[in-house]
Amino acid sequence: MRGPMKTELAAVQRSPSSPVASPSWPAPRPGAPWLVYLPTLLALAMYSLLLSARVRDNQHLLLVFLIVPTALLVWQTALLLFARTRGRSLAVETMPPVKQHWIQACVQCSLYAYWGFWWQLPDGTRPIYAQLPLILAQFAFLYAFDALFAWTRGRPWRLGSGPTPIVLSTNLFIWFRDDVFAWQFAMVAAGLLGKEFVRWTKDGRRTHVFNPSGFGLACAATALIATGSTDLTWAKSLATTIEVPFAFVFLFGLGMVVQHFFRVTLMTFAAALAMVAINLAYTGATGSYLFASTNLPAAAFLGLHLLMTDPSTSPRSNVGRTLFGLGYGCGYVVAFEVLGALGAPELFAKLYPVPILNCCVQWFDRLAQRGALGELEQRWQALAAPRTLNALHMAAWAAVFALLVGTGYVQGKHPGDSIAFWKRAVADGKPDAARKVAIVAGSQAELQRTPAEAQRSAAALNELGILALRGDIDPAAMVTRHKSAAAWWGKAMQRGSTEAAENIVMHFLFAGLRRSDAEVVEALARLDQLAGKPGHARAAQLLGLVLETGAGRPQEPGKALLLYGRCGDDVFARKGLVRLALGGFDAIDLARIAPTIVAAVAQQDAEACYYLACMQLAGRGAERDVARARALLEQASARGFAPAKQLLARDLGGAVPAFVPPRLKQLAPAPWSTAFPLP
Repeated sequence: MRGPMKTELAAVQRSPSSPVASPSWPAPRPGAPWLVYLPTLLALAMYSLLLSARVRDNQHLLLVFLIVPTALLVWQTALLLFARTRGRSLAVETMPPVKQHWIQACVQCSLYAYWGFWWQLPDGTRPIYAQLPLILAQFAFLYAFDALFAWTRGRPWRLGSGPTPIVLSTNLFIWFRDDVFAWQFAMVAAGLLGKEFVRWTKDGRRTHVFNPSGFGLACAATALIATGSTDLTWAKSLATTIEVPFAFVFLFGLGMVVQHFFRVTLMTFAAALAMVAINLAYTGATGSYLFASTNLPAAAFLGLHLLMTDPSTSPRSNVGRTLFGLGYGCGYVVAFEVLGALGAPELFAKLYPVPILNCCVQWFDRLAQRGALGELEQRWQALAAPRTLNALHMAAWAAVFALLVGTGYVQGKHPGDSIAFWKRAVADGKPDAARKVAIVAGSQAELQRTPAEAQRSAAALNELGILALRGDIDPAAMVTRHKSAAAWWGKAMQRGSTEAAENIVMHFLFAGLRRSDAEVVEALARLDQLAGKPGHARAAQLLGLVLETGAGRPQEPGKALLLYGRCGDDVFARKGLVRLALGGFDAIDLARIAPTIVAAVAQQDAEACYYLACMQLAGRGAERDVARARALLEQASARGFAPAKQLLARDLGGAVPAFVPPRLKQLAPAPWSTAFPLP
C-alpha cells in the first residue's frame, strides 16, 4: 500500500467518529454498603420458586432450588468470614446499564413476548410464558454468581448489566428440561466464565474474546452432542417453534433496532446473502433443497440478527464486519452439513460459527488495513459519515429483505416442507434426501399450535418411528433402533395417529417387541374402532391376523375370516384367507383368491409360492399339479422359507399332505403404515 494512503487510513481508524472506534464504557462508582448482601437476597429470592407447583411436583427441580441457593449462601458466608478475619471488606462498584445491554434486552424481551404468544400447546400452555420464573431464577443466580466469583478472585464486584444479555440470549436457543435443570445454571455460568478468563487486548484495552452467550451455548451444544442428550433440552422445540406467523418480518424489525444503534448491519446483511447464494447454488446443482423445508431457516435468521451481532465481539471496520457476516453464513452451512454427516442435530449449526469468528475479529480488522481491502475500506468510509453510511447499509438490506419476502423466498410455502416430497426424493436418488426426510419429520413433530399442526405432528412422529429402523439414517445398533421406533410410535398414537397404532401391532406381531402390554392393548382397541370403516383395510387385516394366530388375543378364526373379507384385494389379507381355507374353512372360494396369490408369486414372494404349491397339491383354487407344486416349493425353499423346505422332505405324490401354516414370524409383514405412502 502507498505510504500516504496507509497514513490516511490509520487516521480514519483513530477518529472517534469513525465506525471502527472502540465503544465507550461508563466508569464504575463505589456502591452502597448494603449491596454486599445483594447476592444473599438473590439467593433467598430463588427459594421462592419452592412455592411453585411446577417445582414442588418435580423432585429433581425441587432439589435444584434447594441446593443451588443454599450453595450461594454458604459461599457468601464463607467469603464474609474470610474477609472479616483479615480485616477487609467485600467491595462493590456500580456501573450504569450499558447501552448495548439494555437495548438488546428490550429487543429480546419483545421477541419472548411475541414468540410466547404464538407458541401454545394443545392444553393451552404457552411454554415461553411458563418458563419465565425459571428465566428470572437464572438472573438471580448469575448476578449472585458474578459477585461471589469476583470476591473469590480478590477484586471488587462490578454490579452492572453484564449478566443480562447472557441470560436472555442463552434462553432463546437452549432450555434444559426440568429433570436436569441444574445444567441451565451451568450453561449461563460458562458464558460468564468465558468472558472472565478468555481475554485479549483489543483497541488498546483488555476485553473478552467470545460473545458470552455464544460461548456458553457452544459448550452446552458440544456436551449434548457428545453424550447424545439433546432430548434432555427444549432445543428442538425452540428451533422449530420460532417459525411463528410473520417470524421473519418480526425478527427483521428487531434486528433493525440493533443495527441502527450499533452499526452491525453489514454482518447480518452479508450472512443472509451468503446463505441465500449457497442455497440457490445447491438447488440449481441438485434439484433439491439445502435446508430441507425452507430456503432460510428461521432459527438461523434469529442467530444472524440476535446472536452473532454482539458489538463488543465484532469487527470495527466495514470490511471486517462484511467478512464476519460472510463467515457466519458460510459457517452455518458447513456446520449444518458436518453435524448432519455426524448424525448430530443440525439445529446447533447456528451456534458454532460465532465463537470461531470471535477469534478472527482482530484478524478481519487487520485485513481491512492492508492491500486492496485497505483501499476498499478507506473509500468505503469516505462515502459518508458513519451514521449516514449505516443508514445506507440498512436501506440496502431492507430492500433485499423486501425482495425475499415479496418473492416468497422467505415466509412463503416451501415445496420441501413435506415428508411426501422428501420420500419421493429418496426414491429418485436425490442427494442427502434420506437425512432430510428425518429433518422435516422432526420439525413437524414439534409443532402443535393448531389442530392441523397437531395432526401433522402425529403423522410425523409415526414417520420418525419408521425412519428409526433405517440404518442409513440411524446408525445405532438394531436393538436401539427398535426401541427408538417403539418410542416414536407410542408418542404418535397418543397424538391420534392410526398408522402408529397399526405399526405398534405389527412391531409386536412380527418382531415380538413392545414397550408394554398395555400399549399393545390400546393399539388393538384403536384398530377395533377402525376395522369396519372404509379405507382402513390394514387395521382389519392386522386384527384378523391377531385373531387367526392368537397373538395378543384368544384365537377366533371365524372373526378373522370376517375381518379378512373386509380387506378387498389386499394381498396380506388374501394370504390369511388361504391359510384359513387350507386349515379347514372349506367354504372359502380359493379360485377367487388365486389370482392375487399368483401375482405375488410373480413378484418373487416366497410365502406366496408356498401357498400356491399347497393349493395345487390339494387341488383347491388351482388344478392339482404335483410337479408344479414341487417347483414352487423349491423356489420358496431357495429363498429361505422354512415351511417349504419341510414340505419338500415329504412324499408329495401320495395323499395330500396336511397343510402346516407358517409360524407368525415366518409371515411376510405388510410395509409399515404411513400417512405419506408413495404412489
